[in-house]
Amino acid sequence: MIGAPQEIVCQRNPRIKIKALQGHFAMTNSHTNYYVDIIDVKHNQAQAQRAAELIAQDFSYQSVVDTIVCMDGSNIIGAYLAEALSKNDMYSLNRKKELYVIAPENETSSQMIFRDNLQPHIRGKRVLILCGNVLTGKNLAKAIECVQYYGGEVVGAAAVFSDLDEVNGVVVKHLFNPKDIPGYDACLHSACSLCAAGKRIDALANSFGYSIIPM
Repeated sequence: MIGAPQEIVCQRNPRIKIKALQGHFAMTNSHTNYYVDIIDVKHNQAQAQRAAELIAQDFSYQSVVDTIVCMDGSNIIGAYLAEALSKNDMYSLNRKKELYVIAPENETSSQMIFRDNLQPHIRGKRVLILCGNVLTGKNLAKAIECVQYYGGEVVGAAAVFSDLDEVNGVVVKHLFNPKDIPGYDACLHSACSLCAAGKRIDALANSFGYSIIPM
């Protein structure tokens, strides 16, 4: 049974909030005992802008960025992030730049690609990968490989929530992590303690949301 949503407040900006729902969730690459609901940060204008401005603080003065690649439907945050990175700040490495904000395409074979007309914004460019959630790191690893395949340089990764601080040598900056949700656990399907205890799966979940499995 899925518990009532718990509000989780960002330590760096208490006006940024996500929700955590306790239960047994089957994700694409893992099982978790909490579903981390970041829909407000991804789709609420004010929340997305606050999140983007906070993420920009981690990159504005450390990394030159040409292109932001948005994963998990994080495009609204990505647009605000481009604006925050390119603001007229004399100390920003991206001051007054025109950044591209794009997303990869996943084919039916799960192959991640960029179409021909998007490839010029990857090839030879410094790329920041923006994610919603990073759990096992498999999707982020795939995105890193995809950008490198098309000739881009990955200068960093950012996420609203991340279970990991690094994936394939790329540091992941995040607004929330498991320490913000006491008791949070994520693991591979084969190592799930809830499954081992015979507890049924409450819902199927991914970056779009969750769907409760009827009793």
